[in-house]
Amino acid sequence: MVLETPRLLLRPFGTGDWAQVQAYARDPEVVRYLDWGPLSEAESRAFIAQAMACDLQQLPQQKEHRLAAIFKPTGALVGDASLTLGDLDTRSARLDGTLHRLAWGQGLGTELARELIDSAFRRFPVQRLWARCRPENIGCYRVMKKAGLRFEEYVQNERNPKGEVVDLFLCGLTREEWLRLRQAI
Repeated sequence: MVLETPRLLLRPFGTGDWAQVQAYARDPEVVRYLDWGPLSEAESRAFIAQAMACDLQQLPQQKEHRLAAIFKPTGALVGDASLTLGDLDTRSARLDGTLHRLAWGQGLGTELARELIDSAFRRFPVQRLWARCRPENIGCYRVMKKAGLRFEEYVQNERNPKGEVVDLFLCGLTREEWLRLRQAI
């Protein structure tokens, strides 16, 4: 899957991307509210290998699409995004993304999220998209809202993969809501 916005190219990862991923994945401020990181060089290389393995499947029912976010004016890899499809019964999909600190505050997160949302509803039989963030991650919450997701639930005391107990905001968007938003544009 390759997607494009006015300023971003979202493409599959390549083996040479690990160093640019490492540049933001090792930054404690970037991963502060995430379930992972900071990543070592070996962990960044493993992330790239896993992302490439997902992409090599090239199956219509592929569950996870991980993409490198390339800033077109410079060609720099400035983040990543993923769309994880649920099973056919739930017809849901989860959005995730991370941006290099140098890419913050420029509207790139919103641009990326909107393109992922549009692509998910256009390409797949998704009925509902969702994303989550920690309440302290105000920037991420703003991106979700600007991209059209609405607040759904405040989840307390969830244990994340790091073993931390955290609270989460869950935000979502249904296909019907997405269609209404598109008609309003």
